[in-house]
Amino acid sequence: MYKLAIIASVLALAIPLIASSYATTIDISIHTGSSDPNQHLTFYPPASTAHAGDTLQIGNSDTVTHEIVSGVPNSPDGKFDSGVIGQGKYFAYQIKSSDIGTLNFYDKNYPWMIGTIAVQSTSSDWRIIHNVGADVGNGTNMFDVQYQSVKDVISSAIKTKEKSVNFVLVGKATSNSTLSFKLPKGLITGPFIGVWLDNQAITGYTITDEGDDNLVSIPITPMTEQVSIVGTTVVPEFGSVAAIILAVSIVAIVIATRFRTIPRF
Repeated sequence: MYKLAIIASVLALAIPLIASSYATTIDISIHTGSSDPNQHLTFYPPASTAHAGDTLQIGNSDTVTHEIVSGVPNSPDGKFDSGVIGQGKYFAYQIKSSDIGTLNFYDKNYPWMIGTIAVQSTSSDWRIIHNVGADVGNGTNMFDVQYQSVKDVISSAIKTKEKSVNFVLVGKATSNSTLSFKLPKGLITGPFIGVWLDNQAITGYTITDEGDDNLVSIPITPMTEQVSIVGTTVVPEFGSVAAIILAVSIVAIVIATRFRTIPRF
């Protein structure tokens, strides 16, 4: 029990650090006095660079309310409308892959205030979870699993009885998105039984055969914390070395039993 308490404490401290190391927020400020056209003030910075999946956060440092709209003055493009942002408040928008290129925005009430974001494709298309499968067997059957998500995968676990691979997610997401895994066939094989998010079975996921891997794409929500993928088989509970030792032991027992001297009465 004492060891479990220590582990739980370490994880509680580590999760915020892991999440913050990957989360990227583009902070834009509205200057005090920018509502006055004579001040010639606009957003700060007026131009920024971001990646798909990053979060644009616009904070109001002015003494009046503001409303920020995507597009150019008199031509909103419908990507976002902040609504009224009060003094000291902020608006957040998760940048999408459809925003790649130039994302323009302006103030609906003070159209001289304009800003741009140069949006590039995601900064890390595929990240890697190392040593998946190390928690079962003798620890020799381990795999690197690639994944793509606006959230971060911080741990993995194999449940051999359920024939599942399980992942824990952390991080912020402001809208529904897709989590994709490239699962090695040596780790888990199909046909796949199903996918569970936070212990609830879902539909709508897709599986694509990519040779040595299966690409599994799963719709997730901002609240998703756990993902379980169930297949027909998972990495064996006993690794190859253990399996050989077990087989040799069984053969030795059979031989010993066969040649055992049977007492006579």
